[in-house]
Amino acid sequence: MAKVNEHSRIIAAAAKAALQPLGLKRKGQSRVWYSDQRFWIIAVEFQPSGWSKGSYLNVSIKWLWHSGAGYDFSDRPVDFIPFESAEQFTPLVEGMAARAAQEVEAWKDRFKTFDDICQYLIAKAKDDGWPICNAAIATGLAGDEDTSRRYFQRLEDWETYGYDWQLRLKADSAALAALLLDPKKFRLEVLNLIQRQRASMKMPPEPNCLEMVDFQAGQ
Repeated sequence: MAKVNEHSRIIAAAAKAALQPLGLKRKGQSRVWYSDQRFWIIAVEFQPSGWSKGSYLNVSIKWLWHSGAGYDFSDRPVDFIPFESAEQFTPLVEGMAARAAQEVEAWKDRFKTFDDICQYLIAKAKDDGWPICNAAIATGLAGDEDTSRRYFQRLEDWETYGYDWQLRLKADSAALAALLLDPKKFRLEVLNLIQRQRASMKMPPEPNCLEMVDFQAGQ
């Protein structure tokens, strides 16, 4: 009979072998690993099932300039793999971990410049809420005040259901929009938001995390 935590140990070993060489760090003893991209993260989760032993694979990204609790984008490149035995499970999870590594590298490659990030977030800015906020902040950082202001105005005009997170998002966005006329103050406030989010996630400070943005803005 397999030990209760045998499948968890197999997952941890496979994840460490595939992800640690890429610089990902494990979140405590959980099944979540993070790739720290300074002002955003790639999260890899070997998600358990509530019904049986095994794992799904989720790969997500999150922009650290807002305080939302969830991820901004999530995908499931590998569906559930059940645990039947160590012999059956180990090679399948190793393949899952290798796929996770490929997904991480693909996201890194996709966002080589801040313009890549801006264009991606603009394309995602179809739904109200966080997608609009992300596009507003990115275009503001890039120095496109007019576009940023239009996105912030959409948030101001957004008819919400009055949930706390919606009201907080509107208030935080209005405070950022008021700084657009002073790019240095705008950037400093975004940097402060990133540092607070990093601290809340127990990540070390990154005072120069917007260097990529400065480089792009100077082109």
